[in-house]
Amino acid sequence: MDPKIVVQQFWASYEKGDLDVTWDIYVASDLVIHPSSGFEFTRESWLAIEKDLVASFDGLRVEVLDQVAEGDKVATRWQLTATQKAEFLGVPSQGRTATLNGTTFDIVRDGKLAEHWAEVGTAVFLQQLAA
Repeated sequence: MDPKIVVQQFWASYEKGDLDVTWDIYVASDLVIHPSSGFEFTRESWLAIEKDLVASFDGLRVEVLDQVAEGDKVATRWQLTATQKAEFLGVPSQGRTATLNGTTFDIVRDGKLAEHWAEVGTAVFLQQLAA
């Protein structure tokens, strides 16, 4: 499958809410996550934080804004918008809608994300929720 399509479908699957299925379909069991911003994630810890995100928000929508691919490498700029319904990363819910922006770089092998780099605007997202 075209690596761009794999990454597009990965992000689109967030709106379905079952991230265990998303990880089974789109994320390699031996995924290598390259740390950024001082945070180190494993496949499992990345899934856990994403599950917390999905559980804490309603109306979650992910849009792929830009995407460039060469061979098995895919760069994606995406935007996630949702309305908070429960505490998330220590921020209590005030029912606010916020937007999370990110840029990711993935290597896709055998139809799955095999390597992953991410720059995500988590601090700005949390400020929107707490404002």
